[in-house]
Amino acid sequence: MSLKIISKNNKTIKLELSINLESENFLGTEELIMDEVNKMGKLLTEEAMKNLEVNENLIVIEGKSHYKKEVKKNIKPLMAK
Repeated sequence: MSLKIISKNNKTIKLELSINLESENFLGTEELIMDEVNKMGKLLTEEAMKNLEVNENLIVIEGKSHYKKEVKKNIKPLMAK
């Protein structure tokens, strides 16, 4: 199995994915496909993030607050009073 970037520019990435589908059972083949598609998604996300500049520490999605990993919220542990 192999995944490689064939070409890329500012807005387009062209990938090539090769998967050997010869497996003894369908479940094994399905898991293999799922793993490779996840790797492809991770690679595409990493490439997309290189082109984005996110300066906000807080992002609100559907009313829920999400923080960047580097931002530490001032939250006390449940047991602390």
